Amino acid sequence: MTTHGERLRDVWLAIESIGRGTVKPHRLVLWLDRPLRRIPWRLRRLQQRGLEIRFVSPGLGVHTKYWPLLSSEPLDRPLVMSDDDIIYPQTWLEELRGAHQDSPGCVIAHRAHVIGMSSESAFTPYSSWRPCESDAAHFAHFATSVSGQLLPPQLQKAIRDDGEGFLRTAPTADDVWLHYEAVKHGFATRQVLDRQQHWWFIPGSQQTGLNAVNVTGGENDRQLAATHSAETRRRIWGELATIR
Repeated sequence: MTTHGERLRDVWLAIESIGRGTVKPHRLVLWLDRPLRRIPWRLRRLQQRGLEIRFVSPGLGVHTKYWPLLSSEPLDRPLVMSDDDIIYPQTWLEELRGAHQDSPGCVIAHRAHVIGMSSESAFTPYSSWRPCESDAAHFAHFATSVSGQLLPPQLQKAIRDDGEGFLRTAPTADDVWLHYEAVKHGFATRQVLDRQQHWWFIPGSQQTGLNAVNVTGGENDRQLAATHSAETRRRIWGELATIR
């Protein structure tokens, strides 16, 4: 998880909701891109329960939630990414783990879209993509981190080895980069259930979100076009006929 600005005040709510789950994470790391003069007391209390707060150089933006770990840690466990503005239900992590155990070679998400394409080379607007209504694994399923997604260790290693190209083609869209990397390296995306799941936002958190920029402002469309290769587009296009 990463956070910034005014969200630092309330991020403890998201972390606390994970800590109260039926399955506890092996580690829970909050990445910050600038040191704090004083860590808020609620986060200090969570540190006593195992929360790790780590600082990295600024510039990674939304990719801060995963890149510092991939580039510096042993990659031998599934990595689960969570957002700083969601109250997660108690079975959130348990369900991600269960789906991973059933489908260990897949990206796992609680919320995904079915990618739209008008041809083998062209995506339809992101805002027009329909909700995923299947728990089958497909390259044409696009995971969103807002409800949490899990990356298997081998995909983590592939992402690490491909470097920081996300800064050039997808600087504000981590979901776009991670989906591209998954398709490129042969990892399909599976939704936990046959319907999307989305939970409660922390009150006030959406005043500083990227949703307006990426979705309403069209940045997802621009970054999809800049990131995906001819080969990854062909893989997605080839599967769409099977799930329409």
